Amino acid sequence: MRIQKKTMTDQTQQAVLQAAKDELGVTWDELAELSDIAPRALKTYRMPPESKDHRTMPKLAFNAIDAAVKKYRNRNRKSV
Repeated sequence: MRIQKKTMTDQTQQAVLQAAKDELGVTWDELAELSDIAPRALKTYRMPPESKDHRTMPKLAFNAIDAAVKKYRNRNRKSV
């Protein structure tokens, strides 16, 4: 059985955030700083959808996270 790789749009915002955090090897507060997102806002984006504190992550925040990851990848690619 072959598992299809999920795209960014197929993943939950929690999965996207966790993947970015893991790849960068940073804390949640560091991820917030790197992406210029308020730590409290990032926390609400990580909450399960059932939580009363959950907020849908705006496209601008997705783009900021994506930019931080791309910057990290480019920096590592150049150092190899």
